[in-house]
Amino acid sequence: MTIDASVRLEAAPASAPTWGARALTVVIGLAMPLLCLLVGFSVAALKPRDLQAWLLLGLMLGFTHFSRGFIGRDISSWGTLRVPALVLANGLFTGWVVFLFLFGLYFPEQFAFERRRRWLKWVVLGPLFAFGAADILLDVGRSEDFRLAQLVYPFQRGTAGLALALRMTTIGAFFASLATKAGKASASDAKRRLILLYAGASLSMTPSFALVIASVVTTGHADLSRFPPWIYLPALAAILLFPLTMAYVVVVHRALDVRVVVRQGVQYAFARGGLRVLQLLTTFAVVFAAAWLVVDPATNRPQKMKVIGWAVLVAILVQRFAVRLAGWIDRRFFREAYDAEQILSELAEEVRTMVETGPLLRRVTERISASLHVPRAAVLVKDGSGYRPAFARGYSAPPDTAFAETGGTVRRLKEEGAPLRVYLDDAESWVRRRAEVSDGERDALATLQTQLLLPFAVRDDLLGFMSLGPKQSEAPYSGLDLRMLRSVATHTGLALQNSRLTEAIAREVAQRERHRRELEIAREVQEQLFPQNFPEVPGLAYAGHCRPALGVGGDYYDFLALADGRFGLAIGDVAGKGIPAALLMASLQASLRGQTLNGSQDLAAIMGNVNRLIYDASLANRYATFFYAQYEPVSRELVYVNAGHNAPMLFRDGDVLRLDRGGAVVGMLPVSPYEQASIVLRPGDLLVGYTDGISEAMDSADEEWGEERLMDAVRQGADLPAEPLMRHVFAAADAFVAGAKQHDDMTLVIVRVS
Repeated sequence: MTIDASVRLEAAPASAPTWGARALTVVIGLAMPLLCLLVGFSVAALKPRDLQAWLLLGLMLGFTHFSRGFIGRDISSWGTLRVPALVLANGLFTGWVVFLFLFGLYFPEQFAFERRRRWLKWVVLGPLFAFGAADILLDVGRSEDFRLAQLVYPFQRGTAGLALALRMTTIGAFFASLATKAGKASASDAKRRLILLYAGASLSMTPSFALVIASVVTTGHADLSRFPPWIYLPALAAILLFPLTMAYVVVVHRALDVRVVVRQGVQYAFARGGLRVLQLLTTFAVVFAAAWLVVDPATNRPQKMKVIGWAVLVAILVQRFAVRLAGWIDRRFFREAYDAEQILSELAEEVRTMVETGPLLRRVTERISASLHVPRAAVLVKDGSGYRPAFARGYSAPPDTAFAETGGTVRRLKEEGAPLRVYLDDAESWVRRRAEVSDGERDALATLQTQLLLPFAVRDDLLGFMSLGPKQSEAPYSGLDLRMLRSVATHTGLALQNSRLTEAIAREVAQRERHRRELEIAREVQEQLFPQNFPEVPGLAYAGHCRPALGVGGDYYDFLALADGRFGLAIGDVAGKGIPAALLMASLQASLRGQTLNGSQDLAAIMGNVNRLIYDASLANRYATFFYAQYEPVSRELVYVNAGHNAPMLFRDGDVLRLDRGGAVVGMLPVSPYEQASIVLRPGDLLVGYTDGISEAMDSADEEWGEERLMDAVRQGADLPAEPLMRHVFAAADAFVAGAKQHDDMTLVIVRVS
């Protein structure tokens, strides 16, 4: 059945827009898009490698979709740009929701669960992209081909409620993310930024969000135009607070360190530009004044020449002043423009010649701090198994921090071998991400307010490192800063190693001097243990001397004046050399003298007691060979006991008798039997007692002098008195070794019977 109907079309009455609508159109249709584009693209250009900068750009671009309703929805007259315009218009809204969700996920630090399960966010992003694509295809189909719209419309209509719910949930997730991170943030800067952003976003989005929810509940559609203009227009206007808040957080509160870059660039441009203007004006004034005086007919030629000379001088002075002022401006406003290479070379030259650790660390720290305008800096050097502050400046109290050699911070510095940035607020930073970096190390870095760690290393040895705090300008450390600091650190590491070597050498020299002095004292003490006064013995002339190999030694000889006019003779050799042997030698002397005080003539018993005393007073591997004899001047009988010592030689009528009766060495066994023997000395007899340092003296070819050569030397000097004969034997031994190193203590005793 067909029904015919006629409809009369009439033009809708035109209504002039109110001043409020015009103002809102300017604010949302023009001001907000421009602000969003300016903030988004500026941050992305200044921080091209920062993911958060690109998320911010996407979010700002998404905000421009709110201006669509204020610049007109009809794009049918756009010609070839119609389809791209439709795609852009719908894509901006989808992009706004997507980037809002991602920004909440990553700003100012990434959620821990997202690092562990990166796929989880696609549970939300996938449907959002699908719903956004359906909206784009539907709008393009309505404009270009209804068949495409017919294909998409059922899906779009059937999922409209789900799409709206998901988008509202995603927007709510953004606010939940900010609130959660603000509650858990440990750094005050991050907490402040999150609170500001949360407050601004809430004030911006809550009115529109509430109207959308009310519209959906009452009508089933999200249409704000159903409300009176005085309700929905202020709600839309409030949306402008969001990009304003974002710009405030980013620029003023340094969420992405953009303010510093912009501020320094503007300061530098105005300062240097103003200097150039001042220089031009001064030069122009000087030239104008000089020219006016030159052309003045009342000025004679000498005066004109004087004026020209003064003008040239003033121009030169102005130029020099401008150069110095420009240098000050560079140092104050733009560190990278200053003569960093000059500072580097000067500092490198200085540290190369410094050999004291304290002044070296102080000079490097103060120079770097002054050059880069870093008020707080500390140098930590290796101390045992960790690194502790050796010099610091800018702190109210010396920092009490330490970093273990096995900790994550030190390991990271050794791995990198280069200046290392520290971002305590960034969850992706190595400080937060590496498990080996303990909470104690993070607290220590926070105490030092560290923004940069500068290692002082030589090859793989980390001698120390410097902690640099934030600059006074709040600027981040630039690439030029890092290159300069790395070179300075290389020279400082070498200088620090040299200073440590110098200190080690100084300590070694001092220690050797102390050791030498101690040996000298020990030698003087030991000299006092040897006989100082030789008792006169009728019919005997005797002499003795000990030459230690190390200043002090374990050889021992003694001459004793005993009761009843008897004369005691002892010679011994303690195993070993140096201080330990000298101590046991002193014990041997004390033991012998203590046993002879009672006037006993039982030498076997005396030797047994000495053995027991030495055994109790020494370690298991300490012992001594020992020969002790007593001479009775009237009968000329010599009673002796030889405890494992080189048998003394008795030269008689061309023969050599050996006094070898006795027993084992003293101090080896707790109890050891000894027997004594005796011999009657005759006039002309010559008794020679010695230690193996004499008979075993070696030349450079390790050939021993030997007992045969010793006997030959004694025979050659047989007619000499005791003292000259002793010097003759020593000289013969020295002639044989020919300057070779003395390996053992050398002791010799000569007794001549007259």
